[in-house]
Amino acid sequence: MKDLNKMLVDRQHVFYWQTDRAVEPEEAGRIWSDRHSYFTDDEILDITNKALSEAKLSKRIVELYPHDESAQTNLGNVNSVRIGKLASGGEVIIRCHPRGIANGYFDVETVAASRALACGVPSYRTFVIHDAQDANDFAFQVIEKLPGMAVVRWLETHPEDEAKILFEIGQTLARIHQVRVTGFGPFDNNKAKTGELVGLHSTYVAALRAGLKFNLDILVKEDIFTRQKADKITALFGDDNELLTCDKPVLIHNDFADWNVLTDGDKLTGVLDWDECVGGDAVSDIACWSTFFDPGRLEGMLKGYWSVAEKPDDFNDKFELLRLRYTVSKMTLRLRRYSWDPSDFMRDKIEDGRQHLAISIKVLGL
Repeated sequence: MKDLNKMLVDRQHVFYWQTDRAVEPEEAGRIWSDRHSYFTDDEILDITNKALSEAKLSKRIVELYPHDESAQTNLGNVNSVRIGKLASGGEVIIRCHPRGIANGYFDVETVAASRALACGVPSYRTFVIHDAQDANDFAFQVIEKLPGMAVVRWLETHPEDEAKILFEIGQTLARIHQVRVTGFGPFDNNKAKTGELVGLHSTYVAALRAGLKFNLDILVKEDIFTRQKADKITALFGDDNELLTCDKPVLIHNDFADWNVLTDGDKLTGVLDWDECVGGDAVSDIACWSTFFDPGRLEGMLKGYWSVAEKPDDFNDKFELLRLRYTVSKMTLRLRRYSWDPSDFMRDKIEDGRQHLAISIKVLGL
């Protein structure tokens, strides 16, 4: 377990943590597919209230609402998320990591959310963080509960609001990119404990190449690419590619999807799940966002984005290159997850990825 945790918190060779974390797919499935069953309600109440007390906070959680795996708070697949009722009548969110598994990024998430909040992004405040001390303990984070409904859920019953919401999503993403950071790629969690966001890589291209060989080897093995095609993709991410020059790294959310953004129908009310955030070029967040959705949504989001930020001259070329990098990563994740989750959903996501890759290959002339 000690060796496993050491590998899980080391993000030096990671482009996208859920894709590249140093654990085999079957082990990942064993750890995270059953993440809601690691602790009882009484255990969560006891340990969270102890942490709040030790932090000298007046907040006390008196009740956990019944667990609902389909709730919007559990749309992610890393933490088990519960809503707690405070003695004062208010509510908090408790994000619990599997028992005995080190989180190693809660401090980064806390600083990222705080820095974004200072730039006008509706993110949350963190009340307390607890790191797992041994195999019987579990890491957790108690954060502010934000109002609103996940955008993905809202649009199911209010599709007429999509254009308005997409515009505001673009504006909000641009505001996140107003947060300047140091370095590139995943952040150093220890430095985040002192309020710093310092990337583990000194150059942007190094951050993009992290995990690239691993990703491409998987796609070649699964007959998604030939080795020749993989080599051409590798060459695109060389030190000599001027599109990958970045001397002003900014905060990248890296998972800014409809299930991590809240709305009340009038405005966006929350930005959640900073567990993949990194330092990088702002265009990478747009490229990442585009891989989640139908290409037709991009135009509406970008209208909002360019109302806040200035469009760089090389945007289109950089966007296509970075979209390829994210799609390669996400296809790796989907193929590996399919080994323990051979569902129709994952099969459909893999097919979506094939289509995205085909577009990128054509656009980039590969």
